[in-house]
Amino acid sequence: MKQNSPKFSVLMANYNNGQYIQEAIESVIYQTLSDWELLIMDDGSTDDSISRINEYLSDDRIKLIRNSVNRGKVSSLIKLVNNSKADIFGILDSDDALTNDALSVIYEQHIRLSNCGFIHSQFIFCGKNLNPICEGFCRSIPRGETNLRSIFSSAFRTFKKDYYLMTEGYNEKFVFGQDRDMVYKMEEVTNFFFVDKVLYKHRVLSDSISNDPKKNLLGHLLLIKAKYDAFCRRSGTQIPNLTNKEMSVELCIASILSLRLNQGRDVIRYLNIAIDLNPALIFSMINYLFNKVIMRIHRLFYTRKIEPPLISSKVNKEIERQTTEASLRQRIVSKS
Repeated sequence: MKQNSPKFSVLMANYNNGQYIQEAIESVIYQTLSDWELLIMDDGSTDDSISRINEYLSDDRIKLIRNSVNRGKVSSLIKLVNNSKADIFGILDSDDALTNDALSVIYEQHIRLSNCGFIHSQFIFCGKNLNPICEGFCRSIPRGETNLRSIFSSAFRTFKKDYYLMTEGYNEKFVFGQDRDMVYKMEEVTNFFFVDKVLYKHRVLSDSISNDPKKNLLGHLLLIKAKYDAFCRRSGTQIPNLTNKEMSVELCIASILSLRLNQGRDVIRYLNIAIDLNPALIFSMINYLFNKVIMRIHRLFYTRKIEPPLISSKVNKEIERQTTEASLRQRIVSKS
């Protein structure tokens, strides 16, 4: 650890989350681990975010960096990482919160596991007032598996900075899906460790990306782009990767999404790459669609009966994705 540097840097990008940011800040202030810094990047907010943040700046552990105009979350994250002083950092969204032992638990594991550059925890979905809804879907990554195939790693995402710097870092082309892109990159340079304890409170909001149809489409497309980038980087290595068939299905979906988003050139480009990877693409897609229908029928008669009644549409979509992606791809590979 560098001299006079804190043990842990909490990085928070903010844009117009004034109504929630005080809870996020206070969740850091009341940590059982006191040797931390909180770096807040305000990305040109037009609400009362600055006045609310200013109330906490008497604590010299809290620093505010400001953009005069909105430049996007990824630009904020890049600047936050560059300005962080600790060897270990974690990402806290300005509308979420940490449990009061989150930093101490994560820091202890980072120190114990010196060769592990990425440590993540379980989280809990919460309502607008941070009232618990249901536990998240994070878990340990099985041997030979990858986050490309199913989401194992989500909030609380924490990094050893030395390992982060082995990657290309956050990429500004991923205006959505930047967290998943970063997880893929970290898989390629370091070991992962999962803390099976809820350390992060994820607030589900009605105006999120998942509830904006156009942004949802673009987010899905960018996620596939991030997967394809990782697929290419891992080609010819021993790092767990998607198969050619799995990637071809993803790219075919990307082609359809590009059509819906009026990105004409990408429609043909993604389709051509998909066919090159898998000449039997048509059969893989038929199998994919068939299995998707089967899974929807299964959820209609079973899943809906057992899930908590207060789960919002965003939570439903995320859990639905986690429970179906792996099984769909496995069937594609085995049958096509």
